[in-house]
Amino acid sequence: MVFVGVIQCSSMPDIFGEIIKDATEGLAANHVIERDDGYINETDGKQYVARFEDWLEIEQHAMKYVRGRVLDIGCGAGRVCLYLQEHGFEVTGIDISPTAIETCRRSGVSDVRLMSADAINFPKASFQTVILFGNNFGILGHPDHVVKMLQRLYEVTTSDAVILAETRNPLQTDEKAHLDYHQMNRDRGLPPGLVKIRLRYHDMVGDWFELLMSTPEEMREIAERADWKLIEVIKNDSIFIGVLRKR
Repeated sequence: MVFVGVIQCSSMPDIFGEIIKDATEGLAANHVIERDDGYINETDGKQYVARFEDWLEIEQHAMKYVRGRVLDIGCGAGRVCLYLQEHGFEVTGIDISPTAIETCRRSGVSDVRLMSADAINFPKASFQTVILFGNNFGILGHPDHVVKMLQRLYEVTTSDAVILAETRNPLQTDEKAHLDYHQMNRDRGLPPGLVKIRLRYHDMVGDWFELLMSTPEEMREIAERADWKLIEVIKNDSIFIGVLRKR
């Protein structure tokens, strides 16, 4: 399983930021995403700095929903912010990584702020579109935490707002290691796609943190708890973007 859009918790070293910085500078940013059962995924970080033509097709397609002022949560290297700026949108990017924030500023992102997804602080009705690309729909881990994020987003968005929420359907796999992990979660009363992971980069090892991957049905249930509704699913194999609007 490939994890995309990884966001670190505030207590760990800024590994994600270092990956972002190196990838932006064209350096090899090969890093490891380790799951707490020992499963390892290696990636080069190119997805964080991809130009629009190299984005997932579902991300390209989702751009047609963007309207008004945009909030990009977990903006990373600023790929979405830069694309939207080039097309005339007013965009605010937030990330918990100080190094990613500085990298965004050097790359030309006009408005980027150090802010966590569990402490979103903007005036009411500030945004018409919210972007949660990568696995950032599940950026806060447990569904209860995701619901709280969506409730806060309800407050800071307009009545006609849309959220473009990307995740990976964890059940679309036949790999035994993943199936066993899903069952372990079920036995503990947890969603199958709730994973505990950490980053390894060069000699740095991060703290463990949780990331939620959801089926479309789970996304719908989580969204409805926060008064959002899933109106469309844009699919690409196991990865999908849920289009959410207010109920």
